[in-house]
Amino acid sequence: MDNIKNNLANIRDGFSILDGQDKLIYLIDLGKKLDQIGEAERTEQNKIHACTSQTWLKLNYENDLVEMKAFSESTVVKGLLRILQIAFSNSEKTSIINFIESFDDCSSLFEWLNLGSAISSQRQNGFLGSLKYIKKELTNA
Repeated sequence: MDNIKNNLANIRDGFSILDGQDKLIYLIDLGKKLDQIGEAERTEQNKIHACTSQTWLKLNYENDLVEMKAFSESTVVKGLLRILQIAFSNSEKTSIINFIESFDDCSSLFEWLNLGSAISSQRQNGFLGSLKYIKKELTNA
């Protein structure tokens, strides 16, 4: 789990020095670097239903390490998904599950990342849905 927090350190530091709209711009810039799944993988099985925008997420496993690809029609959600990619890529399944469980809810994770109120409740729901999807997929893998 420490590895995941280390992966997020630069992002967290970046958000801590920004205010309001600048946080959203940073998030959108992160989303431009999202490792995206192709259209063929944008299936019902990979869809995140808690998100207002059309969003898909796919996990792949190699030697018990997780790789994540995703896509969203929303530029803000792409940024949130990129944060998850940075955090979880090349991490072990149990570390990811433990990290997700270490937060009471999505808003506490946003506070930890210094995003706070910069993200609307709709986007927070999509992010929370993505976390629940990841946890479910890893638990069942």
